[in-house]
Amino acid sequence: MHGLNRIQGAAGARPPTQRKTPMNTITESLDSSLISALGDDVQCHERAPGQPPLFIEPKGGALLDRDRFRAWTRRVKPSLEQLIVRHGGIVLRGFPTPQTEDFADIVDQFPPFQDGYVGGRAPRLQVSGRVMESTRLDAGVKLGVHSEMAYRRQYPKRIAFFSRLTAPVGGETTIADARQFVEGIGPELVEKIAAIGIRSALSYGPKSDTVESSYEDQDRYGWNHAFGTEDPAEVEARCASRGLQPLWHDDGSLTVFATLEPFLHHPVTGRKLYRSGLHRDHTAMAVLNPEMRKNQKYPTGMFLANGQRLSTEEVDHINAVCDKFTYSWPWRNGDVMILDNLQVWHGRNPYEGRRDVQVALLD
Repeated sequence: MHGLNRIQGAAGARPPTQRKTPMNTITESLDSSLISALGDDVQCHERAPGQPPLFIEPKGGALLDRDRFRAWTRRVKPSLEQLIVRHGGIVLRGFPTPQTEDFADIVDQFPPFQDGYVGGRAPRLQVSGRVMESTRLDAGVKLGVHSEMAYRRQYPKRIAFFSRLTAPVGGETTIADARQFVEGIGPELVEKIAAIGIRSALSYGPKSDTVESSYEDQDRYGWNHAFGTEDPAEVEARCASRGLQPLWHDDGSLTVFATLEPFLHHPVTGRKLYRSGLHRDHTAMAVLNPEMRKNQKYPTGMFLANGQRLSTEEVDHINAVCDKFTYSWPWRNGDVMILDNLQVWHGRNPYEGRRDVQVALLD
């Protein structure tokens, strides 16, 4: 559902060579009043004019002190929130944030996503407080760009990432500028999708005793871990409160259905945005465990509400639009990124070696 592509073996999972893009420091492309509000101890830049995210780095040594940095984040938080909306996201780089507790200190300044990760798609466990693992998806799998929890009516307004340990090869958290998608998709196809609407099907594996260290296929993730309960009746109650329709299967697995709006307007900017994995369903069907998918009555994915699928040409067109506005760059240990979940999507490149990226869902 999130555009998973299997790369042959983690040992051979090498993403395309990163091109070094000159940083954009042209003042005219930035909001000088917002930048000034951050103070004289930081410098800001984009990788290209108008391209998310905005990088914020220390200038001088004042904010290399942990206590001073924490005080600074509290003082400038209103400006940071405005910059997240304006640029689609920010990256705090080079600050004293080496450990989970440092990430948590930033996260705790933002309101939590009240609905939590009940019934979430990614196999992930809590690290500490509101901080979770990013995913236990196998290292050799490329996670396509997506809006967090696009399979739900309830979703976090923002999502934060922390690179505690950057993989030696690959593993970059990729992003996509979803602000460009509606125009890129074009009015005719946008109108067609909006008029019909979409449905999603999300499958979970049977109840399991443990969470595996990695998953090649997220459909094997046990429903009890996803919903945080061992009681099927409680799962049904949690589905009902969220407008979801559960369907139990003879083997103990579960499929959950939802009716969704493929487009919405940003609550601050008013911009019309595409929020769907409709185009990724076809890709997932082709590359994720074909035998398992062939035997599923309701494979995980999104489809038009009338039961039809987009044509191959339409799918290819939307994927091309997404790819055109998808970006990545080398990450560093201690990087913290906060994204506007509607305006900027995220994904992950396959990787080799150890990688520890943590996330938090924010409102």
